[in-house]
Amino acid sequence: MKDVVLHPVTERQLQAWLEKPSHAALLSGPPGSGKLTIAHHLVEAVLQIEPQTFGAYSYGMVLSPPEGKAISIESVRELEHFLSLKVPRNTPYNRAVIIEDSQLLTDEAQNALLKTLEEPPAGTLIVLTASHEQSLLPTIRSRAQMLGVRAPAASALTSFFSQQGLADERIKQAYAVSGGLPGLMHAILHNTDHPLLAATGQARELLGLSIFDRLLLAEPLSKQKPLVENILFILQQMAHVSLRSAQGASAQKWQSVLQASYQA
Repeated sequence: MKDVVLHPVTERQLQAWLEKPSHAALLSGPPGSGKLTIAHHLVEAVLQIEPQTFGAYSYGMVLSPPEGKAISIESVRELEHFLSLKVPRNTPYNRAVIIEDSQLLTDEAQNALLKTLEEPPAGTLIVLTASHEQSLLPTIRSRAQMLGVRAPAASALTSFFSQQGLADERIKQAYAVSGGLPGLMHAILHNTDHPLLAATGQARELLGLSIFDRLLLAEPLSKQKPLVENILFILQQMAHVSLRSAQGASAQKWQSVLQASYQA
């Protein structure tokens, strides 16, 4: 995974799993930590297909939640139908499914998924990602091997993006804005899409507004719960990163931001 920056502990975990993959794995880590990218790398390695080709692989499926909504039992039934189809490719693993943000599976959908996780069709690999694995039923967690995605050190992120020819100042700014989340940093630095980008821009805007102007945004934001949750998460990440080096009035400001975001 040379095009992904990983914490050493995460890298060792993933390598050990690749050497002896289980039929189901659960990647857990904060939003923006690159779990979906890692999931694609894992299934491509196990399926023995070229990197960045899983999206076009005939016997692969990515189950993602609709924007701002849960993953329904109907989606799991579609997944089961997909897994019922025959696969002519004769390799130890010939089919794979990625379930993105599996913490958004409804309880009914999780219960429907249990049997598939326990006894998937032969040659099938299932990789789930989750920001909050505790939101999953214990029965789901017990049927998948847990792989924690830890945040890489700032020095590792700086070195990784510097090797891509990016200026140190840009990397420093992206690190501060993203809270050191690799997936979000990549999106900021390369102008690519990411679910947290809108929340990141909104968080930066809020920090520059007066209290009065923030209050004016309260009502419209209250109708966009997923966006608000992401904004609060980004504010917390930004505060944690800034507090590592802030002093005096700056430190007090970020402590206030951190406390207020948790209270909200």
